[in-house]
Amino acid sequence: MGDVGTAEAFRAARGFDSSPLYRHLLAVVANEPALVELASRTRPGQQPTFALFGAVHYLLLGGVTDPLAAYYPSVAGARARPVDADAGRAFTRFCLAHADRISAILATRLVQTNHVQRSLATRLGLALLREATAAPVCVVEVGCSAGLNLRADRYAYTVGGSTIGDPTSGVHIRVDVPDARLLPDLARLPVIADAVGVDLDPPDLADADDRAWLRALVWPENSHQAALLAAAMRVAADDPPRVLRGDVADIGAEAAAALPAGLPRLVVHTATRIHVPVDRRPAFDAAMAAFAADGPVLHLALEDDQRIAPSGRPGIGLTATDATGSRTIAVADGHLAWLEPLPELATPTTLG
Repeated sequence: MGDVGTAEAFRAARGFDSSPLYRHLLAVVANEPALVELASRTRPGQQPTFALFGAVHYLLLGGVTDPLAAYYPSVAGARARPVDADAGRAFTRFCLAHADRISAILATRLVQTNHVQRSLATRLGLALLREATAAPVCVVEVGCSAGLNLRADRYAYTVGGSTIGDPTSGVHIRVDVPDARLLPDLARLPVIADAVGVDLDPPDLADADDRAWLRALVWPENSHQAALLAAAMRVAADDPPRVLRGDVADIGAEAAAALPAGLPRLVVHTATRIHVPVDRRPAFDAAMAAFAADGPVLHLALEDDQRIAPSGRPGIGLTATDATGSRTIAVADGHLAWLEPLPELATPTTLG
């Protein structure tokens, strides 16, 4: 990305509302050339903001002792210091002192945040398909990380005051939905004939270091997300989802051809395309279209297109693409802590 592009990535970053620490550190990095240069070592296509913050968090959670840890609730707990001017100085000192280790992490790791709340997008897609067809369906998640959201049918959800899903699940997802009347019946799902994820370098849930990296990508203040992640990793470890390693632009057609022919497919990606290098995005989009070669597709994407929700809060558009084209059906927080349906959600899904 280069130093200029990296500095601008930190300067223009948005969506960090739930992390006062990271919001403060964005400007610290953008204005410190040594930190910008360090962050620019992030692998091509990866967002340097998430990568640098994740690398530092990984080291602190792993036991590196430093005064910076006092600002991280994930490390210091309720005794964590409120964000102040010294936080930026401590962060800078830490990064420079551990530059070699941070650089090694940036060179080998990908931003693979597995926010379990985003399972609601998959659950919503399944419910929309059930309204459109009684056939069994296939589920595909692109950029699935460890594949935790492929188990969306096994979690409990509280949405708009109603609780649905598996009441015995150790994963209980709560999403603020101010007006749930436009939602489909989330309790009524189709039979899932096949479920598969695609990821560049899927974390291995049996590997303690991979689990630690996933934990480090959860922001330090977001203890609820960390607890959901831990619970979902336990669910998935009991029955690991099938995840294919590779770039969907290269293996998407092969993955699509391996699905049962003729069955409807739900293809989902959340905060994935924004990590694809710009020159690879046309190939990524072509791969999404290829999933329709052997069966009708509903394609849901929660990506970085800035939208204003009906309530006035800024969020990201959830788009649905079917045989009739694309429409934005909701505006949501990037982590799906909240979702505001739009009238377009009531438009019936059309399968070609």
